[in-house]
Amino acid sequence: MLLRQYYLGCLSHASYLIGDEQTKTAVVVDPQRDVDQYLADAEQLGLRIRHVFLTHFHADFVAGHLELRDRAGAAIHLGARATAEYIFVPMRDGETLEFGGVRLQTLETPGHTPEAISLLVFDLTKDVTKPHAVLTGDTLFISDVGRPDLMASAGMTAEELAAMLYDSLHGKLLPLPDDTLVYPAHGAGSLCGKNLSTDTVSTIGAQRVFNYALQPMSKGEFIRLVTADQVPAPA
Repeated sequence: MLLRQYYLGCLSHASYLIGDEQTKTAVVVDPQRDVDQYLADAEQLGLRIRHVFLTHFHADFVAGHLELRDRAGAAIHLGARATAEYIFVPMRDGETLEFGGVRLQTLETPGHTPEAISLLVFDLTKDVTKPHAVLTGDTLFISDVGRPDLMASAGMTAEELAAMLYDSLHGKLLPLPDDTLVYPAHGAGSLCGKNLSTDTVSTIGAQRVFNYALQPMSKGEFIRLVTADQVPAPA
């Protein structure tokens, strides 16, 4: 299994290419608009990009999923709660995409946005039951969690989304093994959180210890914590 991170500093944005040499299949997660690098790398590795996932709808940059659909013939996958003006595969909690030695399993993790998902990445050549990594989108960052106050224009309050975020973190992500690698969609400099680290990868165990938002607290305390002191939302 190949898992490659692409980090774009000007947007503090991370995207990912996951590949399987046996089936020559590649998946791109949260692509930036310029998709040439994914296509070039896939070709060099002898892979074809057959699927593209968005962990959520991105408000801070234009994603490249439509370009990958048009140029590579990739199928678009979104969380099952998403609505879009193009054809996509809705991914419900627990649903999987398996190709060769790779399995991707969807976790519905609303909170930053209602349709948000995280992706468990299994390297089946090493362990069929334990995930190698989790791609957390804007649900869980390194040293922070996704801000819940950006959907006011859609009629959702920060408190409602923060409650969903608490359930997603405690019900879906924190139960994962401590050595599960955490790959988020953003790093320091993004306005999608307020305390993001400059690190671009961590583990569930490290975040359990060092992430202020994952410390033991009630749901009410969590809601008050993550809704306070957010910088003003961009226009």
